[in-house]
Amino acid sequence: MTNNRVLHALQAKQTNEEIDGKASYGRWSNIDLEPTPPAARNWSGWYFFAFQFSIAFSPTTYNIGSSLFAIGLTWWTIVIASFVGTGLCCVVIFFNSRGATWYHIGFPVYARVSAGIYGLLFFIFIRMIVAIFYMGTQTYYASRMMDVSLRCIFGHQWTDIPNSLPKSAGITTSQMVAFFITWLLQFPFAWLHPSKAGPLFVVKSLLSPVAYTATMIWALVKFDGVNLNLAKKTVSGGQLGWNFMRAINTVVSGVVPPMVNIADLARYGNRPRDVWPLVAGLFISKPAVILIGLFTTAAGAKHFGVANWNLWDLYGLVLDEFWGPGTRTLVFLGAIVQCFATIVTNVSSNAIPIGCDLNGLFPKYFTIVRGMILCHILVWPVAPWLLVNSAQNFLTFLGSYLCFISPIVAVMIVDYWIARRGNVHVPSLYRPEVGSPYYYTKGINFRAYLAWVCGVVLVISGISGVIKPGSVSQTAVNVYNCGFVFSLTAGALVYYALIKIWPVQIYPTGAHEGESKGWESMIATEGFFLDDKPMPEYIEAKVFFGVEPVGTSGLSEDGEAEKAKHG
Repeated sequence: MTNNRVLHALQAKQTNEEIDGKASYGRWSNIDLEPTPPAARNWSGWYFFAFQFSIAFSPTTYNIGSSLFAIGLTWWTIVIASFVGTGLCCVVIFFNSRGATWYHIGFPVYARVSAGIYGLLFFIFIRMIVAIFYMGTQTYYASRMMDVSLRCIFGHQWTDIPNSLPKSAGITTSQMVAFFITWLLQFPFAWLHPSKAGPLFVVKSLLSPVAYTATMIWALVKFDGVNLNLAKKTVSGGQLGWNFMRAINTVVSGVVPPMVNIADLARYGNRPRDVWPLVAGLFISKPAVILIGLFTTAAGAKHFGVANWNLWDLYGLVLDEFWGPGTRTLVFLGAIVQCFATIVTNVSSNAIPIGCDLNGLFPKYFTIVRGMILCHILVWPVAPWLLVNSAQNFLTFLGSYLCFISPIVAVMIVDYWIARRGNVHVPSLYRPEVGSPYYYTKGINFRAYLAWVCGVVLVISGISGVIKPGSVSQTAVNVYNCGFVFSLTAGALVYYALIKIWPVQIYPTGAHEGESKGWESMIATEGFFLDDKPMPEYIEAKVFFGVEPVGTSGLSEDGEAEKAKHG
């Protein structure tokens, strides 16, 4: 009896609108999995721009140049690769955000369209596990900036703290304290629901560029310019081509979260054009941060004789040589802003997706916020300081996540734009039953799985060559280093071929099988038919008052269409 009471108390609120005391959409739904009601669609174009503009200001983007110089690329080649890679990401995000914006559903529901109600669960699990590890490593990166900030405040009293941890711990006592403080500052963001997170990204988009740019300008002036010849060797010919493709892959790998997770935020927009500024924000910020990283590191290398790609290491050398009130103040401001910026990136790229994934896997007990809270707690078991300092092969494997996720994104895009021509029947997304277009074969769309396997198998063998050079052919390694382009293309082509041979069902079996399959015919009523039960009250109001027509295909971006004729 007690256990039943506890489980009942832990159950998440199941719906925005109760029908006969039961969840209106069934057991595969709850309040966060339902379509976003109009009151919560409060993400403006400025919020989307700020979100993507700010997300690039992170340690992972800043130090991209280190890995690209190491493979023999010049600084100008890196700049070109950053624009090409970012441009490809912009295209993917543009195509992958439209459906979620029109139908106002997040990734755990939107991906049911292409993968199936049960087939999606495996893909959610993959995304969640990888994001948990990244949540830990990003928290550790933020803590290193906190460590610098605390040194600026306390001076030698901070650096002289005795280390009581063994070398095998991979972290010192002072660094552990900094990590704990960072985690404490980050933890309250677990209660920030994505629908209300827009202003947070605006604040970051204002602070982060100032901190990064000020650090670069100070380094350029203080160290009398830069020496951009940081590469120990350069390549040419065919190897230059392969390395350029690898550079594109590296640039794209830092944008994997928004490419996949965009539905989790796009659902809070009102129409696709609200999301378009996000693409502009990405195209501006990603190459800019890479350039800032190149110039700042090159300036430091000219003076100190060593290229410090981790900004906290550069700050440490600056404090060692230029210790004084002015330097301490400037370094403190730069470090604390970047600590905050990394925390915000962690929230958007890892905490929110994990919250959404737990929400999709266990809708009876997890809301998005509950999932985000658990995500923050799981940072500790991950022990990210060990991963960063002594598990490079594991981090390399995590980097292969790009190859696993690209075919999924490809399938989602082809399914929405070509197979269904933008038509989604929202109530069927919650019905694991024969007749639902998303039930497929026992709830799994095997077309999607076959396309995914083809995209992954094409490139994944090369990862062993990256971890252990010489274990596989250089051709396999080169293909792996082009994983994004190859796996995305393979997944899209295979799925396109399969839907031509084995077309998907568009509408549920029954009275509506013959409904119009014209381009986005369903968006006028946000994926509902007139006789659907349940139907949200705001959809009923549209129908009753004629605010928007039903069953027409001529809806414009402004929400206007040819009036539907009823009786």
